[in-house]
Amino acid sequence: MSVVDTFRIYKKGGTKVVEGTSPLSITGIAANTQVAKGDYQTTRLVNDVESMKVDIPAFKTLAEQEPETSGFDPEGDVKPTNANTVEEIKAWLTAHEIDYTGKTLKPDLLALVPA
Repeated sequence: MSVVDTFRIYKKGGTKVVEGTSPLSITGIAANTQVAKGDYQTTRLVNDVESMKVDIPAFKTLAEQEPETSGFDPEGDVKPTNANTVEEIKAWLTAHEIDYTGKTLKPDLLALVPA
């Protein structure tokens, strides 16, 4: 039986932000923000025993990304493919009055597109 390491990330001050297996992501920090060493700390859990907190090194969040515009027209005659996003496929299905209730995965949505 393999052991899965569990980690926790805390904000300075002790509020737990996230817990799980590596890699973990810290969310909710504005784009292009400089975060100082020690603003966040991490611990490792082994057999429900938590290690000492270790400072996460300083980092800067990514600059805000411009949404990609694919030029895909959901109202048009060109049918969506696997290259389209889930949101684009849903927009096409909606525009063509095809019900996709309960479908969330790309392959399931694409299966609704008529051949």
